[in-house]
Amino acid sequence: MKSVKRMTVGLIAFAALLLGLAACSGGEPASVGNKVLFVGRDSGGDAIVAKRLREVHGMEVTVVADKELTAEHANGCALIYISESVNSGRIGDKFVSTPIPVIYAEPQSTSDTGMTVTEGYGKLESANAAKTIQIKDSQHPLAAGLTGKVDVYKENGKMGYAVPGEEAIVVATVPDDDQKATIFAYEKGVKNAKDMTTPARVLYFYLFEGEEINQSEDGWKLFDAAVKWVTGKS
Repeated sequence: MKSVKRMTVGLIAFAALLLGLAACSGGEPASVGNKVLFVGRDSGGDAIVAKRLREVHGMEVTVVADKELTAEHANGCALIYISESVNSGRIGDKFVSTPIPVIYAEPQSTSDTGMTVTEGYGKLESANAAKTIQIKDSQHPLAAGLTGKVDVYKENGKMGYAVPGEEAIVVATVPDDDQKATIFAYEKGVKNAKDMTTPARVLYFYLFEGEEINQSEDGWKLFDAAVKWVTGKS
């Protein structure tokens, strides 16, 4: 009888574990370390990014629209990706206290999450020759081995930026404007621009919706480096 009781308790515990891991995969059991919560759309440029996460990084991607998003959607995930296509007001600070790495491509989210000071973000458009970024820390894994000025787009397009806090890792900026960072990150445990401690690695990446097809080979190298670093794989 005791052995049967122990087996029953074990089965209950195992079932509870599976339920706890299921959220990020839309109800199916998830294996932590391989799941991505992709907040955005399942079409257009977002589909290009989601496909790269699947095919290049071997990750399982669950796409959730911003209007349906809750913090619980991230349960069991190894990474959260916030597309520039979202309405930032629907994202807010949902993941500020979540101990899961996040990549934000939406500039306004950097203000909502404390990655920059209030209104310390913006975008460059084609009229401003938004094609090139300036690598500031070529030794960091996030630089993907690139140096100097790098064309991350094939043609001029839209590009986001933000003004990071003092403890941020600034990898790339707008050329000739060191205040406007196009790729920057916070290590787990440091203070962000609003003096909040980051519970996991968090990163801002410049990529605007619609520019995914415009990304150069070097642009994708930087994206891949961002995914690897933020998830602890580099």
